[in-house]
Amino acid sequence: MQWTLTETAAAAAPVSPRPQGTGPLTKEVVRIDLDTSAADAGIPANRQECARGYEDAPADSQRSRAVAFMGMSTETDPVTETRFKALVGELRERDRQQLRRQENSYADDGTLSSAQVVLKQRGWTVVARYRLASGGGGVTLTAPDEACIKKA
Repeated sequence: MQWTLTETAAAAAPVSPRPQGTGPLTKEVVRIDLDTSAADAGIPANRQECARGYEDAPADSQRSRAVAFMGMSTETDPVTETRFKALVGELRERDRQQLRRQENSYADDGTLSSAQVVLKQRGWTVVARYRLASGGGGVTLTAPDEACIKKA
């Protein structure tokens, strides 16, 4: 069988896990989107206990209608204000629209102690939060499916 250039290129092209266009996104696509956005921003991997709390929630609960991510500083991989800003940038690159200005709180020494950004896209609202704690910083992402929440 002889391959044409078009057939070869189409077969080799990577498939995006994120569908283009309009309409709602699936829960699985949103979960992958949050995980890859965080990874691309240098945020440590999602803590399984956080994700599991949403994935294992009873079917009719608020948590079952959402996706969550939590990345916390480690000794070798700190979560900083810079990484939080990079995370928000990654979410925007994935066509999420920021709904309002970032809300910030500062410590007495001027260090950012917490920040929150709300972004929306195709039926999902992502609330991105950064908190500075004694062991370092941490990021949480919570994304409810708006259509499911309205039904509840």
